[in-house]
Formats: sequence, C-alpha cells, structure tokens
Amino acid sequence: MDISTIQDLWQQHETLLDSHRKLNTALLKEIKLDKAKSSLRNLLFLPVSSLVFFLSTASYGIYFTATQGNSWYFAFAGIIVVVFSFLFTGAAVRQLRQILSVDFDEPVVRLQKDLSRIKSSVITNFRMASWLLPFAPFLSFFFVKILFGFDWAATLTGTGIVIMCSISLLLLTGAVLLSSAFSARNRNKKWMRWLMQGSGSQVDEALAFLDQITEFEK
Repeated sequence: MDISTIQDLWQQHETLLDSHRKLNTALLKEIKLDKAKSSLRNLLFLPVSSLVFFLSTASYGIYFTATQGNSWYFAFAGIIVVVFSFLFTGAAVRQLRQILSVDFDEPVVRLQKDLSRIKSSVITNFRMASWLLPFAPFLSFFFVKILFGFDWAATLTGTGIVIMCSISLLLLTGAVLLSSAFSARNRNKKWMRWLMQGSGSQVDEALAFLDQITEFEK
C-alpha cells in the first residue's frame, strides 16, 4: 500500500468522523432546543395568571377608591393598589411578549440574549414589588376593610399614627435595600435563584440547555 492510498483512506476516515460529529451536534442541538423550548413554555403561566390577577385587582381598586373615597386613607390605599396593579399588568404584558417572540431558529448566542432579557424582566418585577413595602400600613387598612369590613384606621390614636409612620419609614429603608439587591449583578446569586423558583427558574433551565449546546460545539 503506497503513501497516496494511505492518505486517501485517512482523508475518507476524517471526512466520515466529521460527518458523524456534525450529525451528533445537530441531534444534540435539536434535543436541547426542544427541552429549552419546553422549559420556557412552562413560564407562560406566570405572565398570563399575573395579567388576569392584576387586571382584576386594578378593577376592584378603582371600585374601592370610588366607594370609600370619603376617607382619605382608604382613597390613598385604593390608588396605591390601582397604580401598582397597572404597573404589574404592564410588566406581565411585556414579559408575555418577550416569551412569545423568542425564535428558537435563531443562533444560540441570540437565544441566550433573549432569555437573559426575560430573566431580567422577572428581576425587575421583584424590584417593583419591593416598593410596596413603604405603603404596607395603608395596604393593611385596605385589606382589613375588604376582608372584615372594619375601619381600622379610625381606631388609631395619635400615638398609633406616629407608630404607623415610623413603620413606613423603616419599610422605606428596606425597600431601598431590596431594590438595590434586585439588580442584574445578582442575577446568578444562590438566593436570587432560590427566590425565582417557579417564577423564573424555567429561564435558568432553558439557558442551561443552551449552554450545553455551546460547550458541545467548542
């Protein structure tokens, strides 16, 4: 067997190995993309349910403000509920649009960016929720009224009002700290991943499948 024959055989072998590698890569990519798609599909329940819930809450908040507007604290509580409900409704619509616009035929790098954007929107929702904390005393008036029909605020003395204001100020400090913690720099921290279980962990699962594709293609 001469050198040229050996080289031809070696070339055929290399070609065969390359075709097998490409086939394995294509199969792995298809499997992982299907799993990533399934994980992301599981996240759809969150924005859809949030949309229904906060639209209902906003509607009731408007009704509550209109019927209880003779008391300034009830009117203020109702306005808080309406404003935050609309903010969360807008966030749910934006997140739903982001999820539905993901095209799994795009390159993996583009998919990773799209999924990271969805994860950031979940973190933004947490940050927005943290700003409810300073209004907790007024929200307690709201919930006590609708659940028990009791005007708790009317029973507060001057000391009680001072205490409630002090609690609001303390909660404002907590809101500032939480808002700072809910940022992109902490997106991969363990506590953030724990907090996102069920409300964003599906994105991490999808990203993990895409990372496996990237690693295999190296």
